[in-house]
Amino acid sequence: MAEKRKLGESPGSDQSRPPLDDRRPSTSSPQHSPTVVENYPRKRIAIACNVCRFRKTRCDAQKPSCGFCTELGIECAYRKPTVGDRTKSAAPPPEALSNIEKRLAQLEAKLESTQQSAHSPAILSPDASNHSDIHPPPRSESRHSSVNRVATDTTNSLNASLPLAAAPIGYNFAYRQTSTEGRTPRPSLITFRAPPYLNVESWDYSAAFYDDEISAGEQLADQCEAIVLRPVDLFRRTCRRYQQSFVENFLRWTPIFDQRTCVSVIDQAHSSAFAYSNATTCLAFLILAIGAISEDRHDNDDLTQGLEYFARGCHILERMALRIGNLEVLQCRILQASYFKFAIRPLQTWNSITQAARDCMHILSSGIVQRFSPAGQEAFNRAFWACSTLLHELEATCKMHPIGLRHFHELVPLPQFEEEDSNFYFFLAQICLRKFLTQSLEVVGYLTGQVIYVPVVTGELRKQVREWYDHLPLVVRFPLEATPLFDSRKSFLRVQYLGLQVVLSWPSVLKVLEWSHGETPIPDPEAEVATRDQARHCMKTSALLLSVADEQLMGRKMGTDFTLFPTFACLGILLVAFNHPALAYIEETRQERHIRTGYDILRPWAHLPLVRRAMERARILMQQNNLAHIFHHHADESPSSLAGISPPVIASHDWRSPQSGYNMKP
Repeated sequence: MAEKRKLGESPGSDQSRPPLDDRRPSTSSPQHSPTVVENYPRKRIAIACNVCRFRKTRCDAQKPSCGFCTELGIECAYRKPTVGDRTKSAAPPPEALSNIEKRLAQLEAKLESTQQSAHSPAILSPDASNHSDIHPPPRSESRHSSVNRVATDTTNSLNASLPLAAAPIGYNFAYRQTSTEGRTPRPSLITFRAPPYLNVESWDYSAAFYDDEISAGEQLADQCEAIVLRPVDLFRRTCRRYQQSFVENFLRWTPIFDQRTCVSVIDQAHSSAFAYSNATTCLAFLILAIGAISEDRHDNDDLTQGLEYFARGCHILERMALRIGNLEVLQCRILQASYFKFAIRPLQTWNSITQAARDCMHILSSGIVQRFSPAGQEAFNRAFWACSTLLHELEATCKMHPIGLRHFHELVPLPQFEEEDSNFYFFLAQICLRKFLTQSLEVVGYLTGQVIYVPVVTGELRKQVREWYDHLPLVVRFPLEATPLFDSRKSFLRVQYLGLQVVLSWPSVLKVLEWSHGETPIPDPEAEVATRDQARHCMKTSALLLSVADEQLMGRKMGTDFTLFPTFACLGILLVAFNHPALAYIEETRQERHIRTGYDILRPWAHLPLVRRAMERARILMQQNNLAHIFHHHADESPSSLAGISPPVIASHDWRSPQSGYNMKP
């Protein structure tokens, strides 16, 4: 295959079709015959199972299970085309059409023709578009710097090594869960499906979570209606202060536009005294709102910071709800979702970002993106990837339903930059890591209540995660030990990296516990050693994450809401495994200091209903493990009973940072 690539053969079967990504142009040579292109060996991958496709090995494509999966005794699944696949197959010859017309009268021949079309190579081709025939806008080569090419090539190489998970056909909405949540039931803030061999009660606070979020949304709507007509501070000194906070705490994380655009938007709004109800004024108000809330001050304890600007921005945005193809409106929706993210309101964040995601998909499904100017195309690419990272973060942490944005990833180029900039390096690293997280969650974990335990796949995934780390530029590289960073972006990448390592190793912990209860026979000694080693890695990484998560939880940051989820997950994992005989060989399972650390860094956030219920569950687990002394010196934190029923949360919602209110509410 490598020799044929050197000859310049295109992997596609249709040479007239332009490439989906101009960064990987086709170099087809005219002297090669079409027969050689059609028989290109890469098409064999199209009928490979998911495991062989991920391992990049030859698959015999046997049904219902290939030889490799049968040998390992694992589930074998084949990728199926989704409804969005629109790749057109080559036109059949005239004689074939006449034969089909003659056989249409016969039901048996009609069914046979349908089966043949369902297995058409054009439909199963890995080079086929996942969702649309639209091609990404051409890239201006003059905008590429050498630094940009290196960063983009690095990210592309990492994306190419990601596991290609099967596209989901449908979801079981009866359980209000995503496919990733259903397959990886780790202890979480919302739910935990404990296997029968664990001496731990399961919990499900899904209904309470939605009740709290809906109530918080109603409360926020009332506050916005009450404050929208009040006078607001729009002095230039105040605006400059909030601009600086916006650039430092948001734009360095998610550069959906540059600093010049930020300054220009505020200046234009100032020139009209913020009187116009247009997209520019809306964008200016939302910039000020995020700048105010990201400062994390507490001048007004009754309202969320920046709400007076946010209410005005939302009021204007509602009037522009029908402007789907407007870039500024799309940017406004992303800023609206980001404000909710700072306020730690997952459901409102999801509602806003899914609207932005739907707009992105509508634009990509139309011809609008091709009519954008080069600057407009770049602005759209940044907005798309900002939307994607935030959307998939919520899919991975909360019980939210996927909407299919990932099917458009191949159509949108990565953001570009002209000089070495840590902001864009962080953005590219974030995009790649988030794509890896969402795809790897579909490969390991649980499926229909059974642990998907495949050491060879887990080992390969861990290897690829390490390759992502090894390719990180120095400006965003973080240490793999508990070294203080004093850099919120690096610390956030480290939390995500460690959390992904825990996700990949968690099935091995469950397998060791399952062996100890005699649920399944212990395999050969080599596999047992590998499994126990991965279980040790999971426990050590959980303890390490708890020791570094405080950098994200000491105040309100862009990554605070995400960090709450893996922090509690690691705390729950250590509580489940504490002093378990089957895990006695792991030192961290016998040390209560890690549990104390996790409890101490989460406790200041227990004024949030989402965290409050989870902390109640943690205290119940502590009491079961004779660790009640960790929380006994706090009079208001004793569990009411061992039944696992959390006390009701009061109607008012305190969404402040821990600096303004540390004690848990009774």
